[in-house]
Amino acid sequence: MARFRCGTCSREGEFAYDSQHHECPRCGSPDVMSALGIDELPEEFVQMLLQADPLDDEKNED
Repeated sequence: MARFRCGTCSREGEFAYDSQHHECPRCGSPDVMSALGIDELPEEFVQMLLQADPLDDEKNED
């Protein structure tokens, strides 16, 4: 389950994350912030994050 907070209706809660639909499950607004728990992310994505060089962004800004 993903946590969400809606900027329109100010509701918070949990919902089943669907990468195709990003609207508030209560009011339907697209103004929603959501967060997945690390245990819900694909293992390949977690490994990619763990191996990322945090200095890469600083090198590309010059």
